[in-house]
Amino acid sequence: MRSILKIPIVLLFVSSSLFGQDIFELLEKKDHQRLEQEIKNGLDIEKQTRNGLTPLWMAVFKNDTTAVNLLLSNGVDVNVPNRSGVPAIVVGCMTNSVESVKILLEKGADVNWKSKVVWAIDRQPIRYASQGGSVELVKLLLSYGADMESTPYDMKTPLLISLRARKYDIAEFYFKNGANVNAVGKNGKCVIHEAIKTKNPRMVELALKYNAPLDLLDPEGRTTWQLAKRSKVPEIKAMIKNAL
Repeated sequence: MRSILKIPIVLLFVSSSLFGQDIFELLEKKDHQRLEQEIKNGLDIEKQTRNGLTPLWMAVFKNDTTAVNLLLSNGVDVNVPNRSGVPAIVVGCMTNSVESVKILLEKGADVNWKSKVVWAIDRQPIRYASQGGSVELVKLLLSYGADMESTPYDMKTPLLISLRARKYDIAEFYFKNGANVNAVGKNGKCVIHEAIKTKNPRMVELALKYNAPLDLLDPEGRTTWQLAKRSKVPEIKAMIKNAL
């Protein structure tokens, strides 16, 4: 089975009819009153879908804080993983479910959990928040001890990921708070490379403002100036030319 994190997340919860399991139908309908009653009657709250996902995953995915609280108050482990070994805090960071992530953290979720999935070794929740979340979510994770310089196997720090994901507000937050501008991913791409790749002059301006190195070559041996020309964005070319 493909890793859960490789499947488009929205496809995992398209319809409760895929599951044929009462708890997922109740979560899909957000029938909290019946959910609470069925839990009291012994409903299995740790069942998994055929994709290996847990009820807590689904509740967090939907940012259904009532369901999240119900599940946790009835004994679901806040760090319970899906079949791929991934806890619910990760899907919360992917989908910017800030309120649900806050509950998970308050209940003891591991903010610095590390992935053991082969293609995502050592990736942490802040990685996914930097890619699919918001500044609010990133701040929340950091307040609970997340590592702003989290460096998984691919060496891509949260700053590099936010640039790659075109998350200007998150990248700006990292720059303002002293993130390492000298970070280089295992693929050889650095801050200015990722900024130019966005073709967003504001992103490049931001990287230059915080003194991102300009003397590093990309994986194909191209200079920063060559990358700027390849962007075909006049504003980017002008900014890089003036900065060199």
